[in-house]
Amino acid sequence: ITIEQLAHNRNMKHPFSTSLLPFLSSFFSLLKTTDASCVVRPPDKNEVCLGFWETKPSCPADYERIKYGSCGCKWGFCTKSYYKCKGIPKCCDGWSGGSSCNKPICTNGCNSGVCISPKSCDCPDGYSGSSCEIAPLPSVEKLTVLTLNFACRDVAPFSACDNCQTRFKLLAAAFANESSVEGLPDLDSVDVILAQELGTDKNNFAQISSALQDRGFKYNTGDPSPTPSDIICDDPLLFDIDDKQIGSALSGLESGGLVTWSRYPIIDTHAQNWCAHSLPVPAGYLLTLLDVAGRAITVINLHAMAEFDFGLEDSAEDVRTYQFGELSGLAKTVSDSFHGDKIPFSVVLGGDFNEDAYSRESQAPDPNCGLISSTLVERKFSSVGLDIHDACGSNVIGEATWDTTKNDLADRFSDGSAHQVLDYLIQYSSSHSGESPKNIVGVLKSKVAWNGKFCEDTFSGHTFTDTAYALSDHNTVTATFQLPQGEANSNVNAALAAFNNAIDSWTNGKLADNAACGQEDSLCFDDSDCCSKDYSWTFEGQHCDGIYCKPCNELGGPCGTQIKGSECCGYYDYSSGLGAHCELFFSGGAQGIPKF
Repeated sequence: ITIEQLAHNRNMKHPFSTSLLPFLSSFFSLLKTTDASCVVRPPDKNEVCLGFWETKPSCPADYERIKYGSCGCKWGFCTKSYYKCKGIPKCCDGWSGGSSCNKPICTNGCNSGVCISPKSCDCPDGYSGSSCEIAPLPSVEKLTVLTLNFACRDVAPFSACDNCQTRFKLLAAAFANESSVEGLPDLDSVDVILAQELGTDKNNFAQISSALQDRGFKYNTGDPSPTPSDIICDDPLLFDIDDKQIGSALSGLESGGLVTWSRYPIIDTHAQNWCAHSLPVPAGYLLTLLDVAGRAITVINLHAMAEFDFGLEDSAEDVRTYQFGELSGLAKTVSDSFHGDKIPFSVVLGGDFNEDAYSRESQAPDPNCGLISSTLVERKFSSVGLDIHDACGSNVIGEATWDTTKNDLADRFSDGSAHQVLDYLIQYSSSHSGESPKNIVGVLKSKVAWNGKFCEDTFSGHTFTDTAYALSDHNTVTATFQLPQGEANSNVNAALAAFNNAIDSWTNGKLADNAACGQEDSLCFDDSDCCSKDYSWTFEGQHCDGIYCKPCNELGGPCGTQIKGSECCGYYDYSSGLGAHCELFFSGGAQGIPKF
């Protein structure tokens, strides 16, 4: 029975009042609304009883005038009828489908999904988003990283003999999958490429970027970094940011030459100069935060101090001690930030560490784990998560990346026949309990000799013409990392916040200064250069004896006087109550007492 019949059946003793029609109409409209359809009809209006000779009512839009029932009889005939404006049924907002209104509307469509109610899509498994526009995350379990030193300084005297453009052309061909080059891993299986010593304008290696773009490396960090204006710690060991800018202007070296390419989106980056470096030019590390199928992967691309001692024995090795301390402190800061936010993450270190596992004692390219003998080298790598004894014994590392036997450029640039392991890929930490993977070494070279100019020595600028096969003096290193486990649901905002918190702590506090410190027997200038107990690899606080960092004496311990600084731990600490200085007693002897 219809509402109208209920209201106007004149045979009923108690007909409904017409004032109830709007309410009843809305009620019945709600009954018609289901998950599959939605129809609404405006309530009737303007009901009148008119004779055929009287003017009929006009109806607004969305209404139609109808005549029904008799309302007046005379002489046995019906002379008057009811007229009213009846609402025309229409679909609710968000519905279509003719009179049945059984088709919901999703304004932006549902792509591969189905529109099940207005603005609501039922997406296939794995798809998400208001229009099912977000495809399921790829089933990614591993990340393969390639690191390569491009050996292009592009400054005098090296610009005359680095042969950058000649090699870049051949490298671009190799990356484009041409067969004229050998020793390059299958790029289709590589996800991230770390480049060092691209010390030139990015336009000069545009052909390389273009070739990599065509191979699927859609993302990169742009201009080589760090630049002279990029951040450095508050208290650098030798050269501050002003020195870097002057040195860069004089030498023409505009950056530290670090670039990272990736198949996966780059969320954020951070470039920074080393706190300790032997040259007043830009040099340091580049952090890249990647979104790898919902995992926050931080890749730290680095170039440590090369083996230039400038006549001071072991000075480069000592500078790298400061750099390893800075690197381990940075990696820990980033790891702790992701751990605290419970985000699936990994921190990967890669690049030219310039720290030979064999201490330049190996004369062959093959692994020789028995030559790993330096305690300091062991401690350096242990600080960044690599036990070099175990890694060499399990064949994770060991093959020379500076190979004077197989790499003719390394042979040309070497004073001796030492074969060194200088380039590494290391997993510092991960929410997955994996270890550093095998470092696979390759000699990247042209199948046909190429012609170039080469320097007679490091500084004279004299050159000669010759041929070579290798495309870099460093060999390539490739490693495949197991991604952290867990739900692969991307949470870019949380990852970015954790990364930014880590960088903020690292740069705005004293973390970089504290971590970039001198370990025992490292060169120093004063006590503040040496490590506190918290950052010491031997867990003993250090002080500077005027030349080297040495273990300091705790409060109450014996001590002696020195011209600068003190044997006592925390000589410059006036705030914590743990700082000490040496007090001489008339009765004889000396003791570390609290600072005041």
